[in-house]
Amino acid sequence: MKLYHWTKKEYLDKILKEGLKPSGFGIVYLSPNNDDWFDLHDAGVCLEVETGDLKVTAFEDCREWERLCWGKIPPKNIVVLSGESKEA
Repeated sequence: MKLYHWTKKEYLDKILKEGLKPSGFGIVYLSPNNDDWFDLHDAGVCLEVETGDLKVTAFEDCREWERLCWGKIPPKNIVVLSGESKEA
């Protein structure tokens, strides 16, 4: 399943090397939308994420904007859609 993750540019290089690591609850927060809300608010980088076999859930009241992905997402499953790496 392809979902999206918005982040600040200063985190991009680390994410591309180590992947998206889950929070203390074991969750990576993703979105079904790649709109530019965060881009307009200085997050700056939209990542397309392939969740593969990882479990993805959503709360009923958050279905339109948030998905919970259970586990680490490896770098090979992440594509930068907007923004750029500091190393580029």
